[in-house]
Amino acid sequence: AVQLVDATSGAHLWAESYDRAFSPEAVFELQDDVVPRIVSTVADMHGVLPHTMSETLRNRDPGTLTPYEMVLRGFGYIERITADEHGVVRAGMERAVQQAPDHADCWAMLSNLYAEDPLARALEAARRAVAAAPSDHLAYHMLAQAHFFRREFQAFRTAADRAIALNPMDGCTTAFMGILMAYAGDWDHGCALAERAMLLNPHHPGWYRFSAFFNAYRRGDFQAALDIALRMNMPSYFYTHIALAAAYGQLGEQAAASSAVRE
Repeated sequence: AVQLVDATSGAHLWAESYDRAFSPEAVFELQDDVVPRIVSTVADMHGVLPHTMSETLRNRDPGTLTPYEMVLRGFGYIERITADEHGVVRAGMERAVQQAPDHADCWAMLSNLYAEDPLARALEAARRAVAAAPSDHLAYHMLAQAHFFRREFQAFRTAADRAIALNPMDGCTTAFMGILMAYAGDWDHGCALAERAMLLNPHHPGWYRFSAFFNAYRRGDFQAALDIALRMNMPSYFYTHIALAAAYGQLGEQAAASSAVRE
């Protein structure tokens, strides 16, 4: 039984019980099963602790946040992915790298925010992150993303494998690298990584399911694709509605598809 409590306020943040068969000769296998789940659920990018810390910063002026606090604020953006959040967090992260030019996580998060416009800036920021901290999995996570969207797939795969190897207990990195690997054509391996990430942290954001959605869709199993899309539960993210519109449309449910398109 594991419990997480805020030592300042006494607030109960999280608790879980793990029921497993126990035998002395298998104790290390037991630890290998349970410990990564606890670490990921509590402390990965979307873990209970970073989520709680990020939420306390949402109502503060980003101009007053330290570089470390801006990284946490950036984690919250990745969890929600809204247009309003993007502008606020991007401006705050640009200030953060000016204040702390050697802060690898700040450069990594800025690379993520630059990933749409333009990609050259995203790649440069990711390279700055890797140069500042060559053992930082978040830096390689963002380097892999930049290479993927530039269609540099061999460089993407090298960086993605490195990101996962550096921190296999970070469900966010495992999930997103898996999703991109699936989109690059390695569907079985990519979907397996995303599935592993969901098992690591059951409180994951809905976008962890996108590789499973597209895998079902490309195989023509549109009902399964719809079931997956309905479980994403990210109404503020435009791509959730694209997924719903596509699945509903293939199933002939025109009114529901049209509603998703409007959303």
